Amino acid sequence: MVKRLLIGILSVVSFGAYAQLETSADFRRQVFKKETTFGISGHSRGYAINARFMNFTDGYTKQGLEIELTKLRHPKEVKTPNNQSYGTSRGFVYNRINTFFSLRGGYIREKILFDKTDKGTVSISLVTSGGLSLGLLKPVYVVVTTETAPISRNEIVRYNPGDPLQSNVQGEANFFKGTGETKFYPGVYGKVGFNFDYKVSEKKVTALEAGVIYDYYFREVPIFYERDGGEDINWAGFFQFYVAFNFGFRKN
Repeated sequence: MVKRLLIGILSVVSFGAYAQLETSADFRRQVFKKETTFGISGHSRGYAINARFMNFTDGYTKQGLEIELTKLRHPKEVKTPNNQSYGTSRGFVYNRINTFFSLRGGYIREKILFDKTDKGTVSISLVTSGGLSLGLLKPVYVVVTTETAPISRNEIVRYNPGDPLQSNVQGEANFFKGTGETKFYPGVYGKVGFNFDYKVSEKKVTALEAGVIYDYYFREVPIFYERDGGEDINWAGFFQFYVAFNFGFRKN
């Protein structure tokens, strides 16, 4: 049974890969030279925005440059609501001492596996990409209440869960606080996914994409606070499942 199923799948893939540009009497696919798309995505570690600039090498294959900015969360992150008595603070993540973003840039290739047979159908493509991943680690600042009898006051400090004076955290400070202290973590990434293009107009791109991404940085990324002698909860690699919505245009 498994053997028959594998033979059937391989037969369908082979047929889709070698399908003719004119797939039926009612539908003729136009071939373009360039494609530009933009997208938003959610993944198992956060969210991302991307841009792709590709050239067609033939009727079924395109390749080019991918740029993506993504937020990478630690799996232990649980956001705590802010103290409403201090209105300008935000909720904060207990023990998260840094916020981590990644700017990816690399080569991308997309190949049609199953072509559209009519305007109402969907084409399915295999997407592969990889390149450099520049991590951006920004320290977290929080609003804490300090008491010097008989006066208490709020002040903004860099978050340090190991400091007993920071036991009364009201919430996270303004996001941009600490941007001047951002550190860079170079790395690499790889991505594999499937693109489902359900466009009606041949000149426009409207597609859903799903797949997996792996980022690896050349040193451990300290997102969470680690106590001396405690569990090692930071690492250098980040595996993610993602779903993206891409839109754009094609031209000659």
